[in-house]
Amino acid sequence: MLTTTTRRILKLITPALMMVAASWSQAADYPEHPLTAMVPFPAGGSTDLMARAIARELTDSLGTNVVVDNRAGGAGTVGMAALARARKDGYTIGVVPAAPLVNQPHMRRTPYNLDSFDYICQFFLSPQALAVKPQSPFSSLDEMVAYAKAHPGELTYGSPGPGSLPNLSMEQFLEKAGVKVTHVPFAGDGPGVTALIGGHVDMYMTMSNVIADRELKAIGIFSEAPLDTLPGVETAISQGYDLTASWWGGVIAPKGIPDEARNTLEKACQKATESERLDQVLGRLGTQAAYLGSGDFLKQVNRISETNGRLIDKVLKKQQ
Repeated sequence: MLTTTTRRILKLITPALMMVAASWSQAADYPEHPLTAMVPFPAGGSTDLMARAIARELTDSLGTNVVVDNRAGGAGTVGMAALARARKDGYTIGVVPAAPLVNQPHMRRTPYNLDSFDYICQFFLSPQALAVKPQSPFSSLDEMVAYAKAHPGELTYGSPGPGSLPNLSMEQFLEKAGVKVTHVPFAGDGPGVTALIGGHVDMYMTMSNVIADRELKAIGIFSEAPLDTLPGVETAISQGYDLTASWWGGVIAPKGIPDEARNTLEKACQKATESERLDQVLGRLGTQAAYLGSGDFLKQVNRISETNGRLIDKVLKKQQ
């Protein structure tokens, strides 16, 4: 028989044990219902299409629907703010490209910062490349750098605008090379590429798929390895410039989601990047599957945010 003291102890600890058991059960059952994947850009764009592609893979892996919710506005900041405010239960995630994370907080006051999110995984990237006008005499980065050193400020390069990833990547390369080249901003790749083809700028920095699609002459790819889509074009690294640059993005969540949810999502994300179906969709969008786990993804975000913050400050000072 139980003593009076034992019964009292059991009466006290039983509710606590039931709560622990319930929490274990909830964690083990995650996810119990569909997830929402916020996308901080409109439907139909590249980010949206990639989000829908990985949402399909996550749906298959998690065994429950992952529904895309577009929250456009403010160059991605509206959706990012909504994600930061969402419930921290693991049922709301975000599919985001780099710029709203590592650029926008340095360019304007945003209602979020890097500490507002948990970082699940990177799942895509698209290397950048430097194209030259059709009649350009340059066939390598070294040839361009040598001319730029002898003629400071004479050469011009275009990008999709001040503070864009290509603009910041080119500025970082120019720093490393120790040369001065004049930046000519454009309102997107369309007018910029047209200006390059017409010889109105000497170079244009953008995503490698833009250059490949238009069969432009490139003198350097800012990736770890050569790309099949740009045959014969050497990487910046192989040409002696230790620098990579790309458009990339991944899956994040509001800060503080349960560990079990984060771990489950990370495993599902890794599995998704191994999917041939996802790779085919990303390939059609000019990018590629590239997985980084939670820890490495966070390190990359912090590192690039620090670099881009410095470069953005430099670019904005140039405009003043």
